[in-house]
Amino acid sequence: MFKQPAAGDFHRWGLEAEMTRSYLIEPMGPETADAAYLLAQAAMPALSKEEWRQFTDPRNAEGPLAALGEREAVVVARNAKGYVKGLCIYALRDHSTYGRLIDVPLFVVSSAADGEGVAEELINFLRGQCDRRICSGIRFWSIDQEAWTRRSAPDHIARSDHGLFLPALESAAGIIKALRAHGVTAPQAIDRLSR
Repeated sequence: MFKQPAAGDFHRWGLEAEMTRSYLIEPMGPETADAAYLLAQAAMPALSKEEWRQFTDPRNAEGPLAALGEREAVVVARNAKGYVKGLCIYALRDHSTYGRLIDVPLFVVSSAADGEGVAEELINFLRGQCDRRICSGIRFWSIDQEAWTRRSAPDHIARSDHGLFLPALESAAGIIKALRAHGVTAPQAIDRLSR
């Protein structure tokens, strides 16, 4: 479940607001929750306003993922006028196939003028989170009618046959970082890469 973070949590989780060239990427707050719901509901029509309110209620700290020690974070992309143009729910997870990853069960962009720009800014934010947490990559889930409930189902989270996994491999240093996320040390990485 989403837990409305306190101001200090933003820095601990790397969730401080980032102003990009065109969009402010920031944690969803009370002032953006209703606009974010419209984006979430456009992607998942079965999502009710009541389910969204329960998810965003700061008093609702317990949920299926709390027992796993996982916490979802929600960020929005706002344009210069303050309108919400993108929404992303993600969690840091250890996956049996991918190792440590940024798992994104919901990624929605809504902009007639600059959808690609909004998506690029949100993806850059996620890549920054991936780098800070030494992850092997980012998995974007396929969105279907069951995505909302499945995002908190441990057996669905553990699967590797849905969505798109983008490895965070930009350089040799990036490759070693990804291998470390799988628990492989630098000497083991060099040995594996030289075969």
